Amino acid sequence: MKEKDLKNNPLYLLTTAVENGDPTAAKRIKDHLNKSDDPSEMRYLEGLLLLLGEQPGELEDHPDYEDDPDEYWQENDYFEV
Repeated sequence: MKEKDLKNNPLYLLTTAVENGDPTAAKRIKDHLNKSDDPSEMRYLEGLLLLLGEQPGELEDHPDYEDDPDEYWQENDYFEV
C-alpha cells in the first residue's frame, strides 16, 4: 500500500501552519478557500479560520433567534406538523 505524500497536500500544509502559529496562515487559507469548489474542503478551511479567530465565510447561515428559539427550525421545515 502506497503512503500518501502529505508534504504536497495543501490541507495538511495549511493545518500544520495553523498548529505552528504561522502568521501567514490566515491569508493562505483564505486564498485556498477562494480557489476551492469542494464544499467539504471549504468547511474544513473555514474551521481552520475559526481556530485562528478569523471570521468564517458564508457557507452556513446562522439561525435567526429573534424572539422564538424554535423559529429557525419552523422556517426551514425540519419538523413537519
